[in-house]
Amino acid sequence: MPEKTNADDVRPRNPRFSCGGVAKISLLPSNGIFLPGKIRNLSLGGCCVDTPMPIECGARAEIVVHVNSASFRAVGEVRGIRGNSEAGIEFVYLSRGGKDLLADLIAELARLQALIHQLKAARRDAEMESFRTQLEDGKHPAAMWSERLRSLEGFVPAESSETDQVSSAGGDPSKEAHPLVTPVSLFS
Repeated sequence: MPEKTNADDVRPRNPRFSCGGVAKISLLPSNGIFLPGKIRNLSLGGCCVDTPMPIECGARAEIVVHVNSASFRAVGEVRGIRGNSEAGIEFVYLSRGGKDLLADLIAELARLQALIHQLKAARRDAEMESFRTQLEDGKHPAAMWSERLRSLEGFVPAESSETDQVSSAGGDPSKEAHPLVTPVSLFS
């Protein structure tokens, strides 16, 4: 079998869902030592687990996954590693009951994720409406500043009138015109 070299080949083929949970990992062949892990995300094809010790890519392991009130056991193979503690594990064997439980869990996570997206969209819409209302009522800081700047228009001479005054005096506007803004260097 040819060795996989393309990084896209180790990407999950199923949608991943962020979730919390724990895992007990026993490397195969088992020496009786379990490695604890924290589930970062889950899919029908595998999971991403944070572990206190690195696991080699290609290693086989028995993994017991606990998410919410669901729990299942699978045989997995480490397909990818990120940093020293994050391992992407592909499920290579699940019992029929484990597959059904995982499918139910993924459906629940997908439903919760859709609900969260709806709530975020509704909140964004409400914030947008509130912002628009504040601008229309003149209560938003941007509207208040705009009103203050309008009130200052009479105090600051327009740039064109200054240029007109210099040119009417017969001088060169580029030599005698003073800018309204003076540049200041903060770092010298």
